Formats: sequence, structure tokens, C-alpha cells
Amino acid sequence: MGTWAAESTATGEFLGWFHFRPGPGTDITNIDLGYRLRRSAWNQGYATEGSRALVGMGFTDLGVERVFGHTMTVNTASRRVMEKCGLTLVRTTPYEGADVIEGAAHGEVEYALTKPEWVSFIS
Repeated sequence: MGTWAAESTATGEFLGWFHFRPGPGTDITNIDLGYRLRRSAWNQGYATEGSRALVGMGFTDLGVERVFGHTMTVNTASRRVMEKCGLTLVRTTPYEGADVIEGAAHGEVEYALTKPEWVSFIS
């Protein structure tokens, strides 16, 4: 678990980062998946590739039972990445951040995937 840098294999260019960290109460079986990529790396499959790798590692090597992620409701690209990784919509909540973010009035969404759901998803 932790944070990883994403780099281009062709050029070594820094593309962004991924995190895979314990959920609420430092629960190491309920893991928060997240990433931030440079705009130049958007829409090239990196978010899906990195997220799938971490989800697979979590379920096969780390004893993870559930993976979840959050994004703004209006962030359709990140929502699609989570869906491509097998995560499904759990809930929508109001945005409670201090920063003014475009689309905040629509709230945030949480997606999640359990290990049995992942096994079915990859089969």
C-alpha cells in the first residue's frame, strides 16, 4: 500500500501518481484507490491501467476485501475509469470541501468493489 509515481515507459516522463491506502480507521481490508494524472496523460488509458493493476494486487496479494474510490459527480471520466475496473456506484453525497470546485453543487460519488465481485468481474 502507498503512493506510486506513474511514468511513461517510452520516455520516463512523470505522468502523475496513484494511491492505494487504508480506508476509515486505518482498515487495511477496505482500501481507498485514487490517482491524479497530468492533463497531458488524460484519455490515454493510464488511469484504467494503473487502477486495475492496484485492484488486482490488492485482491490477490494484500488480503484486501473491498476497494473504493471517490470523485466529483460531474467527473464522468473518472467515473468511467472506476466502472472499467469493476467498481459500481454506492452513493452520492454532498461536497463538503473547503475549496470552490466547479460542479461541487452536484456532490461527490463513491464507487466500490468487493473481492467476490472482482472475481466475477475478471472471469
